[in-house]
Amino acid sequence: MSLACEILNGIFRLLYRGEYRRFSAECDVEQVQRNYLMKLLKRNSDTVYGRKFGFENIRGYEDFAERVPLTVYEDYEPYIEAAARGEKRVLTKEKIRLFELTSGSSGGKKLIPYTKSLKREFQNGIMPWLYDIYSGVKGVCGGKSYWSITPVTEGKSYTDGGIPVGFEEDSEYFGFIAQMLMKKLFAVDGSVKFSDSTEDFYFRTCKKLLDCGEFTLISVWSPSFLAILCDFIRDNADRLFDSTDQRKKFAEENNFSGVFPDLKIISCWADGSAADCIHGIENRFKGVFIQPKGLLATECFVSFPLIGESGGRLSIYSHFFEFRSLENGKIYTAGNLKKGEYELIVTTGGGFYRYCIGDIIEVMETYPSRPPLIKFLRRKGASCDLFGEKLTEDFVRNVLKKLGISESFCLLAPEGNRYRLYTQAEGITDEMLDNALCEGYHYSYCRKLGQLEPAEVFTVTGDPQNDYIKRLAAEGMRIGDIKPAFLTSRSGWENTFERKN
Repeated sequence: MSLACEILNGIFRLLYRGEYRRFSAECDVEQVQRNYLMKLLKRNSDTVYGRKFGFENIRGYEDFAERVPLTVYEDYEPYIEAAARGEKRVLTKEKIRLFELTSGSSGGKKLIPYTKSLKREFQNGIMPWLYDIYSGVKGVCGGKSYWSITPVTEGKSYTDGGIPVGFEEDSEYFGFIAQMLMKKLFAVDGSVKFSDSTEDFYFRTCKKLLDCGEFTLISVWSPSFLAILCDFIRDNADRLFDSTDQRKKFAEENNFSGVFPDLKIISCWADGSAADCIHGIENRFKGVFIQPKGLLATECFVSFPLIGESGGRLSIYSHFFEFRSLENGKIYTAGNLKKGEYELIVTTGGGFYRYCIGDIIEVMETYPSRPPLIKFLRRKGASCDLFGEKLTEDFVRNVLKKLGISESFCLLAPEGNRYRLYTQAEGITDEMLDNALCEGYHYSYCRKLGQLEPAEVFTVTGDPQNDYIKRLAAEGMRIGDIKPAFLTSRSGWENTFERKN
């Protein structure tokens, strides 16, 4: 292990120790949350949005819930368009530093305003999480880290008002000092984002990982993205390894614990639809600790895991959170939660107020003086409904499991007036698929009415997971942010995937 890495990672721990101690200390969760809310409303009372809903007259949460409506992204579009043109004090008093891109389930790009306060709110979750890793995982401080980097495919863009659009790598969520340290601790530096092609991006990324030496931590979003990197190393071993490198044999055998012997921890999504991809990562990295990420969205930092716990702790110093119960429809604040399933609602320093982000979470445990323990379950909008068939991600996943193909690449998509399953699995007929989908009442009813034609199977070859990522990236999503899915409302995948003859 490297003494230089030990020293630099030790500085990280010192920088983040205070935030970790604050988060770990006993507190009144409800009061912490309400204090945050009132400061935020006071700061942004003299804005277009604040004046419209009378922020200056709000005296507590009850006033806030009465005056300010629940919102979705479409409610903010006229405000964001105004801010993008350069208008000031629209959603926040603060200057918008940049707009981050995200993509909806049906396509289309969305702009998320990013302010100094929002960056700090993200750091309020990132800092205690990283401190816990560097303090609790033996050996991780002795090496470098790989953090997700997105290739620049279209060059830097700006709004009509001259505001930059898009982060280029995860280090931009950190403060200035941390970014300077991370440049010395990155196994892969930011130069790979200027690759000439996706193929070149993968090659340069993998080559830098292999050349790194001490390499102890991987932090990516999607486990499927990490699997693609591993497959690229395996399939291009002759180009990436010297003939005398013993790691080449490990790569060809899919043994990436042998390829990266110093690796201690992998941080990636492991909940919801990503859970089905984790087995492949576990098989490739036997003996490496895989820590499921907490819940993070482009708009907000919701929770983070602590060593030794399942689920993630609500990041109560990041934003103001509300929770709509799926059981009774009532809205609860963080200090009044009970175990159960909820829709998440957030208010942030980026200018979103009572924003329904579309995530369903489970409250796993509550405590008298600690943040609750939560877990991401699914996207509320992860569904497809052409004629009333009401297909959901969970239902489709269960269908594929019953068919015994859920560990292969599978994507069910609407094509015209039927559904088509794009899959690498063989032996599944159109009839088998359609009969399995007909176990859903509404799907079966639509079939009987003739609204839906029988489902069909489209057997794919090549690298469909990579093809899937390329399409979504072209539609505005960052490569590292693309989540695995079994169901999509997007059509036209026959032009994306290579069909097996």
